[in-house]
Amino acid sequence: MDNHDNLIELPQLEQPDCPMCGGKNVHTTIEVEKFVYGAGPEAVELTARVPVRTCNACGFQFTDDVAEEVRHDAVCRHLGVMTPKEVARIRKAYGMSRAVFARLTRIGEASLTRWENGLLIQNPAYDQLLYLLTFPENLERLKFRKSGEQLPRYNTPSQFPRTGQGRTRLRALQVTEAEIAAAEAFHLRSTGT
Repeated sequence: MDNHDNLIELPQLEQPDCPMCGGKNVHTTIEVEKFVYGAGPEAVELTARVPVRTCNACGFQFTDDVAEEVRHDAVCRHLGVMTPKEVARIRKAYGMSRAVFARLTRIGEASLTRWENGLLIQNPAYDQLLYLLTFPENLERLKFRKSGEQLPRYNTPSQFPRTGQGRTRLRALQVTEAEIAAAEAFHLRSTGT
């Protein structure tokens, strides 16, 4: 990698041993790397800032799993889905093991493991489900549903129960004579088009 203008020191990264000579004196810099994601006409060039390791003993340059994680995150950002760390953060925020989270959400435990470890990227539909699970009330709804109790049906989101206090808030509606008259007077007419 020849673009040394974009190199930035990153001393906080753990320095690995050189895979070529086993040397312990490995220097890390950050380099802007462009790589192609996809194939054919759908292929796009993505950019990521990856750590590049250089052995001071033998001069061997290499990237490791940290760089691969950065590339993977760049692909996730391009696809508009959560990164592996974001997926894992949802489950961990609820203090659940993968097995418990998988049973509750009906996401396969193996799939969840692959997403969290960056071995696969979840499809957009699963990503939407994961996003919805960032809201605690949605996880509570899944728990309620799993318990076998019937959830009432609602016509609009404003009618959904709020589960934060452990009870459902209900809104009482009173229909007045004026509202009934207005509803009865309403008629749809053709515009003639």
